[in-house]
Amino acid sequence: MPDPVGEFERIRAIVAGLPPGDGVVVGPGDDAAVLRPTAGHDLVVTTDTFVEDRHFRRELCSPTEAGSRFAAANLSDLAAMGARPRWAVLALVLPSSWTAAAAAAFEHACAHALAADGAAIVGGNLSSGETFSATLTLFGECARDTAWRRSGARVGDVLAVTGSPGSAGAFVALSLWGSPPSREHVPVAIVERFVAPPSRVAFALALAPLSAVHAAIDVSDGLVADLAHITEASGVGAVLEAKALPADDALREAARRLSAFAGQERGPLPAGEAGFLRHLVTGPSDDYELLLALDPTRLDEVRSLATTHGVPLHVIGRFVAGSGVAMDGGRGIESLVARGWDHFAS
Repeated sequence: MPDPVGEFERIRAIVAGLPPGDGVVVGPGDDAAVLRPTAGHDLVVTTDTFVEDRHFRRELCSPTEAGSRFAAANLSDLAAMGARPRWAVLALVLPSSWTAAAAAAFEHACAHALAADGAAIVGGNLSSGETFSATLTLFGECARDTAWRRSGARVGDVLAVTGSPGSAGAFVALSLWGSPPSREHVPVAIVERFVAPPSRVAFALALAPLSAVHAAIDVSDGLVADLAHITEASGVGAVLEAKALPADDALREAARRLSAFAGQERGPLPAGEAGFLRHLVTGPSDDYELLLALDPTRLDEVRSLATTHGVPLHVIGRFVAGSGVAMDGGRGIESLVARGWDHFAS
């Protein structure tokens, strides 16, 4: 049965209770927002789109969880630039299967996740359509000429990553293994990381003044794929240390379960539990963690900041002369193919 709530009632429900933001001269409710940037700062802007059944499935993520995850995807982009989030505009396309309450839950969850890092939704758009989609444009700031880039890695830099890359890939692989899709086989810690990815904004903002970061990117396609973006932009190579790749108990349990499921299937699957674990950590996975090229002389300071902010930080390799990404497994160095998430892959 169609939802009887009309467009303007939906807009009022969505806008009601949105957290206010600093620097907002005119917010939601006018033809456009009026914003006041901080003097002496550069504006940093990112945008992203979530499409139902492409980026999330409602049988696996509630509207509230999807909204929180959507905010995390955009906040991660600003963290990877060392920028402070300020303002956002959000556009929703709602099919008839989405009620006014579901749409409001999505936007409010997104707004509160943004507000936790200092950003406010200041406007947007609402339309109907056949498939749910949300597009967020997030504006941030950094001190003039200080934004981190992908292109600054140097030979001799330390390669480090935050958190547990591979967790999102593990969630997707385990939840989609059965029919119908279900969280039943996904370790609880993996579910929590997927539906509410930890923000790295505060850590990035604390780290920026140290001038210890030579290059950065967020892990939104996969560790090796995103590392390859840094090496290409910087004109250097990178070597991962196989023994240093982060894998906690939850990821190891996910690899065990995937290995057990794979025993019932045929096809080009990783070999055994160790193969699945390496594939999870290095392969396609949108984890919203930070991958950093660090000045080795500042590593102790970076580690101290990570501890202060409760951020797991793992040194996983080094930048070297050459090109591409390789793995040092202890018995030689193996070149890696940068396989990551591709929206247009079949």
